[in-house]
Amino acid sequence: GNVVLDNLKIKENALNDLDVPFKVKAGQIDKLTLKIPWKNLYSEAVVASLDGLNLLVVPEGSIQYDAEKEEKQLQENKQKELLRIEEALQKAAMKDKPKEEKKDSFAEKLATQIIKNLQIKITSIHVRYEDAITDPSRPISVGVTLGELSLQTADENWTPCILSDTAKIIYKLVRLDCLCGYWNVNSLLFCGNTREQILLQLKEGIASSADEPKNHDYIFKPISASAKLCINPSAETELNSPKINLDVEVQSIDIEMTKPQYLSIIDLLESVDYMVRNVHYRKYKPNVPLHKNANKWWKYAIAGILQVHVRRKYRMWSWDNIKSHRQNLKAYKVAYKSKLTQTKLSEEALKQLQNLEKSLDIFNITLARQQAHVEVIRSGHKMLGKKGSEKQSGGWFRGFWGRKESKKKGEEEDKSVPESINDLMTAEEKTKLYTAIGYSESSHNLTLPKEYVANVISFKLVATSITIREEPNVPEILNVQMIDLSTSVFQRPGAKGLKVEARLEHWYVTGLKQQNTVPSLMASVGGTESSLLSVCFEINPEESKADQLLSVQSQPVELIYDAQTINSLVEFFQTSRGLDLEQLTSATLLKLEEIKEKTATGLSYVIETRKTFDLRINFKPSYLVIPQTGFYDVNSNLLIVDFGSLQLNSISHDDQKATSPSLSLEEILERAYEKFDVELRSVQLLFSKPDQDWKSARKQCSSVQHILQPMDVKVQLSRAIVEKDTRIPKFKVSGELPLLHVRMSDQKIKSVFEIADSIPLPLSSSSRSPMKAKISLAAKPRKLFDPHLVAVGSAASLEGDDSSSLESEEEFCDAKEEADLPSKLVMGAGDAQPYPGQKEDVESLCEELTDLQLKFEVKEVVVELTRQEDQEKPLLAFSVSQLGTEVNIRTFHLTSTSYLKKITLDYCDSPDAQNQKLHLISCTDMPGSDLLKVEYIKADKNGPHFKMNYNNTEQMLKVTFSSLNFLLHAKALLSTINFLTVVVPSADMSSIDRDRETKSQQQEQELNKGVTSKSVLKSSKDADLVVFKMFAVMNAFNVAVCDEKCNIADIRVQGLDASASVQSKQMEVSARLRDIVVTDVDSKTLHKKAVSIVGNEVFSFNITLYQNGFDDETYVDMSKVDGKITLRVGCIQIIYLHKFVLSLLNFLNNFQAAEEALSAATAQAAEKAASSVK
Repeated sequence: GNVVLDNLKIKENALNDLDVPFKVKAGQIDKLTLKIPWKNLYSEAVVASLDGLNLLVVPEGSIQYDAEKEEKQLQENKQKELLRIEEALQKAAMKDKPKEEKKDSFAEKLATQIIKNLQIKITSIHVRYEDAITDPSRPISVGVTLGELSLQTADENWTPCILSDTAKIIYKLVRLDCLCGYWNVNSLLFCGNTREQILLQLKEGIASSADEPKNHDYIFKPISASAKLCINPSAETELNSPKINLDVEVQSIDIEMTKPQYLSIIDLLESVDYMVRNVHYRKYKPNVPLHKNANKWWKYAIAGILQVHVRRKYRMWSWDNIKSHRQNLKAYKVAYKSKLTQTKLSEEALKQLQNLEKSLDIFNITLARQQAHVEVIRSGHKMLGKKGSEKQSGGWFRGFWGRKESKKKGEEEDKSVPESINDLMTAEEKTKLYTAIGYSESSHNLTLPKEYVANVISFKLVATSITIREEPNVPEILNVQMIDLSTSVFQRPGAKGLKVEARLEHWYVTGLKQQNTVPSLMASVGGTESSLLSVCFEINPEESKADQLLSVQSQPVELIYDAQTINSLVEFFQTSRGLDLEQLTSATLLKLEEIKEKTATGLSYVIETRKTFDLRINFKPSYLVIPQTGFYDVNSNLLIVDFGSLQLNSISHDDQKATSPSLSLEEILERAYEKFDVELRSVQLLFSKPDQDWKSARKQCSSVQHILQPMDVKVQLSRAIVEKDTRIPKFKVSGELPLLHVRMSDQKIKSVFEIADSIPLPLSSSSRSPMKAKISLAAKPRKLFDPHLVAVGSAASLEGDDSSSLESEEEFCDAKEEADLPSKLVMGAGDAQPYPGQKEDVESLCEELTDLQLKFEVKEVVVELTRQEDQEKPLLAFSVSQLGTEVNIRTFHLTSTSYLKKITLDYCDSPDAQNQKLHLISCTDMPGSDLLKVEYIKADKNGPHFKMNYNNTEQMLKVTFSSLNFLLHAKALLSTINFLTVVVPSADMSSIDRDRETKSQQQEQELNKGVTSKSVLKSSKDADLVVFKMFAVMNAFNVAVCDEKCNIADIRVQGLDASASVQSKQMEVSARLRDIVVTDVDSKTLHKKAVSIVGNEVFSFNITLYQNGFDDETYVDMSKVDGKITLRVGCIQIIYLHKFVLSLLNFLNNFQAAEEALSAATAQAAEKAASSVK
């Protein structure tokens, strides 16, 4: 039998299922051929070919509105959506039924026989989108063309042939030729021509291996690929080879994008968003130009707002509309019950159903159907008409593609042989057919070994190139090349196992050509014994007891910073038009939300089934080279950032089961986690001069090139298996950093600053001011438009609070929960109860769960500053011991505790007489005490225990400082100031101007923020709510003043307390200092205490500010004030000793003289630099 169909016209609404505002302007299938040799089905080929598919797509707004055609398409889309919902309900009802074991079925054998000599050939495909609405001055055309796609039968040598009846293994050869895509800017449009001219131009625009059209700007150039498919039908009984083995190979994929194409893509995203918004108003749009027709366009704007927004809402809530809607809903439910219970409906009843479905929307139709379904089940009737109704909803092709029809309850759904075979064939014919396809009615369930691999898929991409350039035919800004990318998939049905392996051999990135050199930005520097990147994912792996295994291995990569390339890339992706973020993202938010919902559902399922996950990640140390001036040269200074090696491994609990009786409750709770070890090793920072070998220094623990000595970080991540347990945090993170050691000389610091100043930074886009971006981001997001509702909606479209479609308050409550997702109804056949998890969700809102528990500690931080002379001589050594934090994030509050045990600063250049360092900063070592402790609590005011546990306080900060000793040594301070002044470069005028500009912008933003916060505080009604509360306590700190000859003074400050409280109507700040003593340490003086306190305190200070303390009515009331200030100062005893004061002044004069000398040296250096420029 031969079937040949010529010149098939494609419908205008063929793209409606894609939910895009596009229509088909012209489309045709030139020739569709199906050749089935019924007489020699086992020895001749079954041929299916499609020659010529040409499709021109245009925006919906460019096609004139036709009310009759639009209504017809609307009803078609509504029926498709209703059918999809019915199928979803059937799948939901079937998913709980147990699945039968796999059988060697008749359908499988028949399909194998058909594939055996099946040949498919698809040629000359061209799908093109044209858009002159987005930018009429620069119309765009986007298209995809395909030269040929063929599937042929071959022999074992992969030579095309016809397999004989005795052939046991099927070989298929797949070939793809000239698949490409283009994006033309300022394009010549076809849509203005006649249909015949459009189809002719589309045919001429198809690329082939011999002819490539010159008028296309290709985003990805023509791709050719080949695939080899080997099918062994008897492999599952022999177990020697896979049943299906598919090998795909693509030689190269070249992707290229220019700046005009990128800007055009951004414009199109924005335009699609406007097209989607305009769907509501399209019917009122005039088909005349704006010029000289302003009155028609004003009528269009007024009619659109009135009809879509104003009158529709009035009509929706009018009593006549509500009454009519209720009557239609009841009538539809009665008619649908008849359809479910009767085998054949009258034409009048079917017509009534169709008319009611036109007036009702999808949600109300689905709701009425479910109510009718439940009432039929409760009444005890059998649903006889459901099968017939579903058959009517599909077409001839629905049965052709094998869509299963629903059957009556109690009837078998899975049979090896359809009943039609027994009816259509005699026993002799049936035996002959069974023998030909290798089927036996006595075939048994196959139980395959767990290690048997049944299906193998291999994919290899030899080369991939991604190029970004400003304009066509100019040097590229960036070129990315990936060499030998391969992927393999192995399936083991016996163990329900799946293994996916991916490998990348090499990765190269080059930048913008400069100085006759193309810089390398990224290159693989690992050995050839393993791949650059290797990823393996397994489900039910053989070598692990876990349910899932993920292994990632990476070789080292060298990264080189190239400033010109980075700046050009930033400029490339800057649109310079200040597009609104909402306009760019809202066109794709619907799809992203669907993906998010599916991902969340899948994640919840994985957590519920408690899959164990084995994670093995090993990244070899990669590094980044930052050259001076931003261009790599062998004669330039380099800054090398070594990222170190990263290892992440799962921790298993194979030693003892969690249900063992010997385990305590604490041990069981500790084992209720999936734990992962993260280890980061040898993170380091180096500075190298041209004559130094930094590659060998990277491998050393310490060298003169190191700025940051190699450091290791260890972190343990834990994720709770059991959720919603108040005793178990969902995530626990604990880690430590043993040592952070930084060693820098004055020369290194100056050189690092020089590198930072020499690298040109990207120019910021001046088209979009910070205030505009802020307003854009802070704007209230509009309600996103749902294309589903536009495609199938009606005058009585569902609103979130529309109760007119329900018969009682109970039904209203049931429906409101699912009113926002009409297309995701999964109510079963007998489900008439409310959502079962509703009560649990309400109760869980009051539970205080721990989302995150974090503990991290840095054991020691050492910063050494040295002078570079003949060798590095230490000058200052700064040390911090045991710096840590603990954070707990719970449902209704956050607590954080940070602590610091010890801090020291030593001056090493001139030790004292005992050859000991000078301790400029030190603290008393008291075991068990913290030098500094900071506690922070943030509570949710909507929490159940906010008032009782937190005293109506949203944020509270407690700072406790014990004691610290300072040594002001004259020579040490002068040397330190001189060192810092020399190494820190002086700011030039341009940087000062930039700083001023940045500061002015920040002040403007803070001013606006202050106005906003002020208005918020003004409008707040929570008078007793404390927004912020702070307590600070400092026990004591001592300052010793001395020079090289003698000690001068000792200053001791004790008991400094401070607190602050911020409420909606007032702010209060208080401080208190108990004691301050200045002691003259000269042994000969009679008056030791130069300054002392007589009494209990130095001062006590309190200030209270009221927000809007008075208004116009209470202005004359003197008790209403803006603020209150209280200050109490104690008695301070000062003894003036001229010698003591003179010694302090001499101490300060040392710094004044040093500052004058420094100013003179700076002026002299500036004058010398200016003269050299002249």
